[in-house]
Amino acid sequence: MTGFLYRELRLSWYKIILFMFGMMVYPVPIALLMRNSPDMKDISGGVSALVSGVGAVMAFLIGGTFEVTMFKDDERRKWAYYTASTPDGIKRQIGAKYIVTLFFAMATVTMLTLVNSFAYDGNHDIAIATSLYMVLFYVQLFMRSLEYPLMVRFGGKTGNVVKMVLIVAVVLGGTVYLLFGDLSPFADMSSFWDRLFESFDDPEAAGKIALGTGIAALGITVLYYLSYRLSVKWYLKGVDHYAK
Repeated sequence: MTGFLYRELRLSWYKIILFMFGMMVYPVPIALLMRNSPDMKDISGGVSALVSGVGAVMAFLIGGTFEVTMFKDDERRKWAYYTASTPDGIKRQIGAKYIVTLFFAMATVTMLTLVNSFAYDGNHDIAIATSLYMVLFYVQLFMRSLEYPLMVRFGGKTGNVVKMVLIVAVVLGGTVYLLFGDLSPFADMSSFWDRLFESFDDPEAAGKIALGTGIAALGITVLYYLSYRLSVKWYLKGVDHYAK
């Protein structure tokens, strides 16, 4: 495993650095705005959490692009068969990619927390968004848990097509709900946002959110491991989909 981990880091070190800088393109300006802008001094905690969340989502989306490229870069039949010929080679290679993904997502949370702390140091009215970052961390792992086995089984291009089909299905489901579902909770958007922001300061609501997040985190951790096992099982079945 150590050798495969070293290989991933050795081949991807420049990508890791570039993507780390790229992920901060949105969060850093937002943090500077919340820290230094006079208009942001009276911002509520809920609004600041929402604003920080936008930057964090963009950071995780950019970081997810790097995570996906790790599998695409190894889509070569000779390398796949060589890996399969070594003792536990498939398990070690796939495991290395899952571990790098995990630590890269953890590094993203760490960087976002440091940026948020920098903003909070200059403006104590804004929210500490660490809990939000952890939610996005597990969302990231959930997405990779679904995406990696598809990429292993069908190759990067076909896996992306399958992923897009799933995304389109979700969007269509949301559209159908907007057309025919109960929209009464969103009828008055002003009160909706007020209730949402108030929930950040409500201990009871915060407790329920923490409990739900804990259960979801446990479930996603199990799913991530099962995703790894499925990727190992499907590895050689996906070789025929490689272009070379």
